[in-house]
Amino acid sequence: MAQSYARIDPKGLNDVLNLLRAYRAGGSKALQRSVNHGAKQGRKISVDAMSKKSALKKKDLRAATSLYFASLRTLSAKLVIKGGSVSLMRYGARQTKKGVTFRLWKDGKREKYRHAFITRLPGSPSEDVYERNISDPNYDGRTPLRTKRGPAVPNIYDKTPGLAGKAENEAGEEMLKELARQIDLLNRGL
Repeated sequence: MAQSYARIDPKGLNDVLNLLRAYRAGGSKALQRSVNHGAKQGRKISVDAMSKKSALKKKDLRAATSLYFASLRTLSAKLVIKGGSVSLMRYGARQTKKGVTFRLWKDGKREKYRHAFITRLPGSPSEDVYERNISDPNYDGRTPLRTKRGPAVPNIYDKTPGLAGKAENEAGEEMLKELARQIDLLNRGL
């Protein structure tokens, strides 16, 4: 029975081992970068879809979303949408003779609060929409005031049908495209 042996130069073996180590470390980094890229795309898709549904600006929607990026140790990213009710001023509130008008949803009509008004209270950084709180036992004909607010960003996310699945699927596709690109870069030695 014939046997064959392969003889490898020790210097060449060291070069191959160094290349494998570099590729392995680069592979983890490539995976981290692709997960983070997918998460960014998922955030963009979510903000764009919520912007089409609600009358809030993308800037306000983006401010309510937090993105926790993947690290080399934990290769998972997380998108968190949080926040309470939003001032009606962000929904384009305008003072009219008969109250305050605003639009919550892009496909809806402007709504009106007849007894509301826009003012800036002392010590407040900006204007807001208020109405007199006549149900309060301390009501004296003028005060106390109650702030009128619109829906929170997480509620907008929930009321946008199919958004969670769409954002997750497209983020996964973008992650796989970026991973293929990162691996191609590693193969080319860049």
